[in-house]
Amino acid sequence: MPGVADRRPLLPLVVAILIGSLVPSLVACVALPPPYREAPDYPVRFADVEAITLIPPLVSVYSMSSGNVEQEVQEWSDAVYAQSLDAVRDQIEAMGKRFVPFAGAQGPRPDFRVGTLDANAPKPSTPANESWLLFESAKESILRHTYDPVQIFPDQMKSFEYTLGEASQALLSGTEADAYLLMIATDSIPTGERTALIGVGAAATLYTGSYAGPGATPAELTIALVDAPSGDILFFNRVSMPLSDLRDPATNAKLIELVLKGMDR
Repeated sequence: MPGVADRRPLLPLVVAILIGSLVPSLVACVALPPPYREAPDYPVRFADVEAITLIPPLVSVYSMSSGNVEQEVQEWSDAVYAQSLDAVRDQIEAMGKRFVPFAGAQGPRPDFRVGTLDANAPKPSTPANESWLLFESAKESILRHTYDPVQIFPDQMKSFEYTLGEASQALLSGTEADAYLLMIATDSIPTGERTALIGVGAAATLYTGSYAGPGATPAELTIALVDAPSGDILFFNRVSMPLSDLRDPATNAKLIELVLKGMDR
């Protein structure tokens, strides 16, 4: 896309500078718990899962200007969507599970651009749509009460029990699977001007000891494994990686691998 530069040539310099400034702090940190969250009986329930499908994910890739203005680039989102499907399938099959392609004609919401519905048409209220919205609410609660150090609920950490209910089977649209994955992926690709400012800010860190450039616009993936019959969320994870680019197939595959890490146990 004109005006948007590839930020990857700057990555070695920026990563080296940022790691150099962070290492002293990391060394002083105590061991952190695993990034994923899971149901108390997760190993047993996952062992019973034979077939897994991926519900059409919500994938949004934006162009971000130096003034923090974001605009989604649909062709980028569509390309990342296709790459994500392949990467998830590969990971599921590597776990020894059977990956089942989604059988529905469209995703849980028309604005996911899956199927033939007009993305600008009024959004119908369907059981699948309502279950997806419930997942988004559950996601926010999980992130707030099991990830945010200020708002963590210790009981929720010890007994991770979230469910979308049996009605969430509507998300499957007839797909025959024991469990299904729900995924949200976002990334913001800096324009050429923003990329240049990031490079200047990183270089200045060598002299000032702190970074004062624009934010690094990390790619983020959130995923949940849901038991199909009950709607219970068995496994939940989120990864956020700065200076990455979901449009790159290798990066996309690596982030999918990271967000699913720990699921096969």
